[in-house]
Amino acid sequence: MKKLLSFLILPFLSFGQADSLNILYIGNSYINSNNLPGLISSIANSMGDYINYNSSLVGGSTLQNHTTNNNTLNLIVDGNWDYVVLQEQSQFPSFPLWQVEQDVFPYATELCQTIYANNECSDVVFFMTWGRENGDQSNCANWPPICTYQGMDDLLRERYLMMTDENDAQVSPVGAVWRHIRDAEYNLDLYNSDGSHPSFLGSYIAAVCFYTTFFQKDPLGIPWNSEFNISENTVELINEIVKYVVFDDFDQW
Repeated sequence: MKKLLSFLILPFLSFGQADSLNILYIGNSYINSNNLPGLISSIANSMGDYINYNSSLVGGSTLQNHTTNNNTLNLIVDGNWDYVVLQEQSQFPSFPLWQVEQDVFPYATELCQTIYANNECSDVVFFMTWGRENGDQSNCANWPPICTYQGMDDLLRERYLMMTDENDAQVSPVGAVWRHIRDAEYNLDLYNSDGSHPSFLGSYIAAVCFYTTFFQKDPLGIPWNSEFNISENTVELINEIVKYVVFDDFDQW
């Protein structure tokens, strides 16, 4: 558990065509949970698209950790990546701004610069995560804005958009999709038992969001896959929500 210190305009791909992308995922257990890269790839395949991917995922890892992780740095250099996904530790971006400016933003920029220097055609996509189910109770006493899901989620969204703007990047607004689901009081179980990591359904929703972000295609076309053990009605609802939040509003992201 991490502790608080005491003190775009997107390039549109052709609709209806099969596409192939090379994608690198850099982050931690939020991406590793339920094999999110594999879920995204499976959705792409169901739409006639293809993803070649690799990942550097270390539980609890921060962006700062990844700036000195040889595996991460070698993967950035070795691959001709169309997209590189960056995900910060789940709590850090919601901390006080002075702390985020010290412990998050510089390392996001360092990684972005390394990625762009390796391949100027690569696009960075920040993974906007979500507030914990009941807020960050471990840090609530020191930083009251994160005592609730809404407060923590608001700050995560704000900071991920700041990183996106400051680094000429894009964002996959998974947290915004989860927020819409929670605000609308849909009966969807997003979290696993720790109230932080995603359930399988939560990861599937993230995968639909990422597919839509990467390929810029209408998620309403994503077919139901019985192997995921999610009802057809629920898949249709998820696709509709991602279309509304992401596909219909690309300019915001």
